[in-house]
Amino acid sequence: MRRAPLGLLIAVAACGDSSGPAPGFECLGAPIPTTAPATIVVSGQIRQNAFSPTALGGAIITAFRIGATDSLAVDTSNTPGFYSLSITTGGTPVNGYLRVTHSGFVDTYAYPSRPLFADLSTKVLMPTSNELALLSAAVGVNTGAGNGFIGVIVKDCDGTAIAGATVSTNPAGTVRYNSGSTPSPSATSTSSDGIAYVFNVTAGNVTVMANASGNVLRQHVVNARADVVTLTEIQP
Repeated sequence: MRRAPLGLLIAVAACGDSSGPAPGFECLGAPIPTTAPATIVVSGQIRQNAFSPTALGGAIITAFRIGATDSLAVDTSNTPGFYSLSITTGGTPVNGYLRVTHSGFVDTYAYPSRPLFADLSTKVLMPTSNELALLSAAVGVNTGAGNGFIGVIVKDCDGTAIAGATVSTNPAGTVRYNSGSTPSPSATSTSSDGIAYVFNVTAGNVTVMANASGNVLRQHVVNARADVVTLTEIQP
């Protein structure tokens, strides 16, 4: 496989100030803002084809607040794959996620690294069942029905992918990384793309964690639903 078959690319405004840890880790331990604009916009592109990503039109993107069943906003990606969701916040950060569905692709749930307190730009690559099978074979993992799968990107405060990070989850799953841009059965930390894969995690709420450059990054919880794809990122 020439490319990592899935990823969630999230750009969020950097937090913290200029003091503290090394460059890229300035926001380590900074509190999450407690206020947000009345409306925030989540926008971006849905893509297909793990080997050479291209736009995917016709995907349904729905935003939810964690713990709620009513949707916050819904849109359908256009022919170039773009979408835009306007979300009413009530003045406080939104702890939420996106659900992306399309016939022929595995349902994909995307979680940001923290509650949303500003506009968010995302790109979501939707895999097929065949692509997930190729990924698991490439990294030497036998997947079991009914388990969760999590794709992770580890980034610094500026949204730059971090090499050399290690990822873990609670409950534990089988973690694999890329070597260069190729999924590897033996890599022990992230490559320059910051990507990690977590296989066979027990379906349900999962805490995702990472260590990078001697720093423990901010952990958060995602709901790794059975037999679908969950994407997230981890930042300081």
